[in-house]
Amino acid sequence: MSVATPKSPWRRRAAIPGLVAAEAISVIGGRMSFLAIPWLVLVTTGSPVKVGVVAGAETLVYVLSGVLAAPLQDRIGSRTTSILSDGASAVVMGAIALTGQLGFGVLIVLSTLAGVLRAQADRSKNNLLKPLMDAAKTDFGRVSAAREGVLRTSGLIGASVGGVAIAAFGAVGAIWFDALTFLIAAVLVVFFIPDPASRREGAAGAAPPHEPYLTALRGGFTYFRNEPLLRAVTGMLFFTNLFNQASAVVFVPMWVLTVLHSPVALGSVAAAYAIGMIVGSVVFATLAPYLPRYSALVFGYFVGGAPRFLIFAISDDLTVIVIVTFLSGMVMCSVNPTIGAVIYQRVPGAMLARAGGIITAVAMAGIPLGGVLAGLVVERLGLVNGVLLASLLYFAVTLTPVIRHRVWRELNDAGARAPAADRTAPLPKGYGLGAAALGPRVTLRYADGGWTVHARQGLRTLARRRPVAPKAALHALTRIEVPAVHTAVSELVSRDRDNTRLETVRKRTELARMEYVMSDINAGLRAPHLP
Repeated sequence: MSVATPKSPWRRRAAIPGLVAAEAISVIGGRMSFLAIPWLVLVTTGSPVKVGVVAGAETLVYVLSGVLAAPLQDRIGSRTTSILSDGASAVVMGAIALTGQLGFGVLIVLSTLAGVLRAQADRSKNNLLKPLMDAAKTDFGRVSAAREGVLRTSGLIGASVGGVAIAAFGAVGAIWFDALTFLIAAVLVVFFIPDPASRREGAAGAAPPHEPYLTALRGGFTYFRNEPLLRAVTGMLFFTNLFNQASAVVFVPMWVLTVLHSPVALGSVAAAYAIGMIVGSVVFATLAPYLPRYSALVFGYFVGGAPRFLIFAISDDLTVIVIVTFLSGMVMCSVNPTIGAVIYQRVPGAMLARAGGIITAVAMAGIPLGGVLAGLVVERLGLVNGVLLASLLYFAVTLTPVIRHRVWRELNDAGARAPAADRTAPLPKGYGLGAAALGPRVTLRYADGGWTVHARQGLRTLARRRPVAPKAALHALTRIEVPAVHTAVSELVSRDRDNTRLETVRKRTELARMEYVMSDINAGLRAPHLP
């Protein structure tokens, strides 16, 4: 899906912020409905089982429709899908507010429809970002990190506003407010995102033929199956979501209940992680263009992964827990933007909706399993042993990028785009420091009259030190168009020539002295011996 570049300069600059703002408003509405609809079910039916059924149905259709509706989204277009889905979501939310109290059957049908529409709105906005970044020639990692921070902030705001709205206006009033957020998101897309450019293939004016639905759907799975890096990333997201859900719904609440007996601590831990992610996203958005993606992702998983679980097994101090959780959130902020940037750059626009739907479905499949498995583990092994086991398994999972480094190192091959700048303008200070420190380095060294070369990438040795013929070394250096290098090499050659001349004179002097001594010895041997 391609998007026409806005002709107005300010609209061109505002396209990406406008889309991210629309996503943020949509996230706020989604968080509010996540609280308001279950609350409406609870106050109208009084059944916690029905609350779980409604929430489960909405989540299930959200995941499935992201995969099954992807070919239709390709045919309609991401911008049109986003506008229609947000507009229809506002209508459905209004219908829930008007008719939700009439019966559980009506409520579950409308909630299911809301899940389908929200999936399409989220996926279409996600797909719209790629052509906008291509048109703006901006860094994918930086935009992904900034977007991640905005959306996480919106999630916190949505949860807070949802709770306040329910308290102030009741569940129905909060749902009406939710409907308004979807309308605002639709208006932002209409205003900021340009109309799709005409998509043509083959001869000019020939519209691309539409694939049959099943063929397009099968093509998405075939593409995903043939991409080892995408499959590896998706598998990692499945397990990390599983462990994160286990921590959020079982480990942390159980620790708070058994150790501190205060629900305030529950909110403190959750807020520390969220704020850490937001702060980290700001930092990572600044550093993203300068850091190798593979190293940033591995560092994030190692430092921000298993330690966040392990601390609940070894400490009873809430301050320590909050600090470790905050730091883990800061470090883990490198993971999602890195993965998102690689998906944007690696997946062709024609496959983005289908591949993105599959990745989202598989990644979210770990969420419902996390709480169930964590509950079983804690029930059988106890909280401390359960947390220790989860920490060990999480660490084992995060070793995957190291063990399968040949696949995961393709993160660096996705073509990280440097900051857009005038070719004649100097690069920013510090540009490339991360790549220089962790990227490949080839060193040509002269010492003790001989040339050697060795190569490293980060801490890994690519080629051990080995001798190089002087002629080859000097030839390589002459190819470097740096006057200072040529001057240094000339001085080196001149100094060595002078040293060689002095050494030759010294050797000749020593040889002459030895010849003189030998002549004396020979003269003594030839002299007659007296009796």
